[in-house]
Amino acid sequence: MSAQDKTPLLGVSQPISLAHPDAKDILLTEQLVETLKKCNSYEPKAETEKRMEVLRSLNRLVKEWVKNVTAIKIPSGEGANAGGKLFTFGSYRLGVHSSGADIDTLAVVPRHIDRTDFFTSFKEMLNQDPNVTELHAVEEAFVPVMKLKYSGVELDILFARLALKEVPDTQELSDDSLLKNLDQESVRSLNGCRVAEQLLKLVPRQNNYCVALRAIKLWAKNHGIYSNSMGFFGGISWAILIARACQLYPNASPSRLVHRMFFIFATWTWPHPVLLNELNSERTDVGALIDLVWDPRRKSTDRFHLMPIITPAFPQQNSTHNVTRSTMQVIRTEICEGLEICRDISEGKCGWDALFKEVNFFSRYKHYIEEELNYGGFLESRIRLLVQSLERNQDIVIAHNDPNKHKPSPNAKFDVSPENKRITLWFIGLEFVEHTKSLDLTSEIHRFKTNVELQASGVKGIGPNCTVEIDMFYVKRNKLFQIISNADLIRGRHWKKPLVPPIPLNQLGKSNITRTSSTSSVPTTPTTLNPPSIALSASTSELESTTTTPNNGTPVSRKRVIQESTTTEVMTSSDGVPPEKQIRESSLEESSVVEMFVQVVEQSVVQEMVSTTNDFEHSEQKVQAEPQSV
Repeated sequence: MSAQDKTPLLGVSQPISLAHPDAKDILLTEQLVETLKKCNSYEPKAETEKRMEVLRSLNRLVKEWVKNVTAIKIPSGEGANAGGKLFTFGSYRLGVHSSGADIDTLAVVPRHIDRTDFFTSFKEMLNQDPNVTELHAVEEAFVPVMKLKYSGVELDILFARLALKEVPDTQELSDDSLLKNLDQESVRSLNGCRVAEQLLKLVPRQNNYCVALRAIKLWAKNHGIYSNSMGFFGGISWAILIARACQLYPNASPSRLVHRMFFIFATWTWPHPVLLNELNSERTDVGALIDLVWDPRRKSTDRFHLMPIITPAFPQQNSTHNVTRSTMQVIRTEICEGLEICRDISEGKCGWDALFKEVNFFSRYKHYIEEELNYGGFLESRIRLLVQSLERNQDIVIAHNDPNKHKPSPNAKFDVSPENKRITLWFIGLEFVEHTKSLDLTSEIHRFKTNVELQASGVKGIGPNCTVEIDMFYVKRNKLFQIISNADLIRGRHWKKPLVPPIPLNQLGKSNITRTSSTSSVPTTPTTLNPPSIALSASTSELESTTTTPNNGTPVSRKRVIQESTTTEVMTSSDGVPPEKQIRESSLEESSVVEMFVQVVEQSVVQEMVSTTNDFEHSEQKVQAEPQSV
């Protein structure tokens, strides 16, 4: 039997190529691994051994806790073998965790142990352990969790109760029947472990997959597109994209997989879903859980997901439902730039460090909204709601939130003292449409502040006696030094637009998706339904397709413009609203902004041609159409 015949074929379609690595691929992979090590993507052996010892200790604590609770609830002694087990998931389970990263764990217990026991008696047991520090319970989260440090190692511990009398050391979680009769919190908690197990089963060569995934995670973090809560892709989404590349190129080396991942998804016809296995929404053996499966044919809300990436474990769900129009555009642009860098690496024009170099967020835009927040952890997941509100403003092309939080400069002037350790700064970069004269953000910001303050009053840990303060104002890039440290302002390289930008969103939906017999059951956005997103600015999409006549009378194609204001002033409206902070070029005054009115006076236009051609290398042109039917 030939080597080609032994290649495992996985996924919902046939692979694009079965080619094995050549000498160049092997050399590039060696260079990739060496660069990842320099970036601390691999942890030292001593740290690995410490993590294993911590997990063994916590596993013993879980068993001891289950034994103690069982003795109280079942005094007859029938539950002597109740067991209990600690599972791992996330980057640690996939083998791609970096030095200093936390460990995602799941405590699985038998049916007579409930969640109340977890957040009372088990929490008390942890509090009494001298190795435990910084213990914090988030009982009311969508997925309830306890966060802590054990011997200096950060961990998140979830809880799941199985409908079983005992949970032995040999217990596995892959059987779908285990989900029957479970509460929703347990189903969500089990999902992380089940997805990680399925991912490892659905990739042909795990070692190659892990190296490529390490590279993509490092790249995404350094390019500011690694945060599910902020509307970008989280770790599981990037893991699925690399897994799909592995299925389409099952014999490829890690360096080639990184390159191909960028190529596949630079040409992907969103909102076509990314799938690793077949969806099955017709099952009758799992009861109400079938309603959790992502299926736009049955659920109208699923039709409006912009970049669906579906988890492989039942119930299959979209891992990117938080993506907004702006974050979608940013992600697609970064993928196109990654493709260009990988091409340069392949041609010997640069090394892998060019791909992983951190990008300076403040080099992207000329205009920003700065948010001063206390209780930043609570508000972090809600910032994307402000972004979505800003996107609905017809004068805003992109509202790009920086997923990295910042601490205020010691000399910054705020309504809340910078000494308050709860204060966190977040920034949203703004790109305006052409010829914008004024920009009224009063309603968007006022509505966001009101909603967040109402939500905060009912959150455990904040409570009615604590105040959530939000201070928001407009600032130009050349005034950022008054707010954050110079180190934050200059860290990383300047962002540059890719030579071949992503295909405009309003043209993606026009691509014909050809299904093979193996993907005929995959639900996609119905052809009778318009794609969920319009171009980021409906007012500019028409301009891109029209022509204009310059001074010499010669018609030329209309060019896309990015505005750069030379004089910008912020004023507040006076419709019965108290006076708020007014930010001008010369000063930052002290008072909270509930309303904003941005006046753009003088505009200088930086023109850049919008290209919709796929100027990829010749060897890639032959397979350009293939990913569309995957």
